Amino acid sequence: MTVAAIAARVQGPGVPVRVQSQPSEGGIRPTEGPAFRDTLAEAVDRVDGAQKAADAQVEAFVAGETENVHDVMIALNQAELHFQLLTEVRNKLLDGYQELMRMQV
Repeated sequence: MTVAAIAARVQGPGVPVRVQSQPSEGGIRPTEGPAFRDTLAEAVDRVDGAQKAADAQVEAFVAGETENVHDVMIALNQAELHFQLLTEVRNKLLDGYQELMRMQV
């Protein structure tokens, strides 16, 4: 899976993703679009939001406010998938950083 595909999944549909594959001569040139740290921060916020929503669903179910166990399970699965995706993105970033460090040695 490419970085652009992962970013598109994290950001959601309709959000343009620009990934510079090769640095330009004279260094890296800034591209249009959101900064990487902003994109990453939004992804972390979305994972946090999904987990909080799942926790709220579980609390409502335990308190007897809702009886639909299917919605609770769906919310829990969505939160788990969000977290797994973010973990895989982190792993890919760390792998890329380690490879970069090996190339510089």
